[in-house]
Amino acid sequence: QCEEEEYKLAQEFLESVGSQYGINKQIMELNTEDTHMLQEAFNSNPQWNKNGTKNIRWNEPMSLRAGRIVVSLDTKNAPKAAENFRALCTGEKGNAKSNRSKALHYKGCSFHRIVKGFVCQGGDIILGDGRGGESIYGKKFVDEKGGLALNHSRGVLSMANSGKNSNTSQFFFTFAEQTKLNKKHVVFGVIEEGLDVLDAIESRAASDDGTPLIPVVISDCGECK
Repeated sequence: QCEEEEYKLAQEFLESVGSQYGINKQIMELNTEDTHMLQEAFNSNPQWNKNGTKNIRWNEPMSLRAGRIVVSLDTKNAPKAAENFRALCTGEKGNAKSNRSKALHYKGCSFHRIVKGFVCQGGDIILGDGRGGESIYGKKFVDEKGGLALNHSRGVLSMANSGKNSNTSQFFFTFAEQTKLNKKHVVFGVIEEGLDVLDAIESRAASDDGTPLIPVVISDCGECK
């Protein structure tokens, strides 16, 4: 059991039984008295802690500091997607049209969906949870045939979408080959350096349902000259 799993288990336990103890708070709002009470309840609950072999933690683990990823952009097959990503890495386009308080910039943006064995998805610069996003061309832009023709092998950089011609700022990296994504998403790059970082993200932050076990954030980004 790693720290991330222990923290997630504590969250699930709180959501399930907290109200029984008069605790209607989020996990980060708990005080020492709350955690002592919940810890005792967990230790004595065979449904949650059979044979007393499981541990939980009430403090959020440190965010993952994985390292640096360098990507090579495919300006030949997907020039619009490549330029969109490049400009969002530099932040040179200013603020978003849909929300002037949000920068057209990946810096500080989180990976909101990290599915074990599948993909690591981020780039929602508007809402941060996968429901938003905006490209440098406006809200959305169309699929590029050249990018749709490329395969999703391990370490590929591809556009996330909500259907045909719905590309925004959201993107994903593939943890492994994903043939079911072929011809549905525009591939526009590949990891040139940092596959070990991708592995670290999958190892520490990926879950079966895609909910990140720990925060994974783009602390800084730009263009390699």
